Amino acid sequence: MRYFVRVAELGSMTETAAEMFVAQSAISTAIAHLETTLGHKLFVRQRSRGVVLTEQGTTFYAAAQTILRSVDDAVHSLSPERLTGQLAAGCFTTLAPFWLPTVYEGLTSAHPALDVRLREVTGDQVEQLLLRRELEVALTYSFDYGRSIDFERLSEAPVYAAVGEGSHLAGRSTVSLEELADEPLILLNMGKSANYFLSIFQDAHLQPRVHERFESFEVVRSMVARGHGYTILNQRPAHDLTNDGGRIVRLPIDGVRSYLQIGVAHRADETLSRKGQVFIEACRSILG
Repeated sequence: MRYFVRVAELGSMTETAAEMFVAQSAISTAIAHLETTLGHKLFVRQRSRGVVLTEQGTTFYAAAQTILRSVDDAVHSLSPERLTGQLAAGCFTTLAPFWLPTVYEGLTSAHPALDVRLREVTGDQVEQLLLRRELEVALTYSFDYGRSIDFERLSEAPVYAAVGEGSHLAGRSTVSLEELADEPLILLNMGKSANYFLSIFQDAHLQPRVHERFESFEVVRSMVARGHGYTILNQRPAHDLTNDGGRIVRLPIDGVRSYLQIGVAHRADETLSRKGQVFIEACRSILG
């Protein structure tokens, strides 16, 4: 059943065999035996393109996930102080440099037998990967992920403006949104993130001058440090230096509150495993 679940997630018996350190023939034989026992085809084999779930396979996949979580919980109940098995968790890509290493260290230190698998994800991937059960939990922002996803709030992400040292705004203690709207905006353009930053202006009935769009947090900061415009961000690095040696100046924005929350997203109407709960606890200890 574990082989079946992982093949369903990876779409490949070859990749599953490599990941689980077994021969591909063992994976193929086990799944063929499972299909014979169930009396249903679970996968459609596609030459050179891996496998995809059949309708019956999709139904069985959801049930198998529940069964395997129950097995893991049953094993854990015998030694509650020792958490084992695999935890598949995600972290929003701009949050990852600030929080993911600390969360990882906390989890592996407290639960050395736990196989922690963390991956960076974008806002557009969070819902998809959770519903495909490639992730159980994800540290992310409170974007609209739909009714199938629950979000547990941990903290608020304050918003600020960043300008270069040579900007005429650099000497200010604060700046207004109206002033910023007249300046060239270097926009962090990462799907839901871009929509969030633009909504700050829309809520104030303002139209920003978007000068450039970049998907990299550090490219945005470097462009701002070199005087090509300003930006609006949430995460605060430990220093104001950019990767290319420039420097930005951070300014509070008058009368603007973020309302953007940082927390953990997971599938709605589904009880988290003990591993998922431990992930939330680790995030809360850092962000709460």
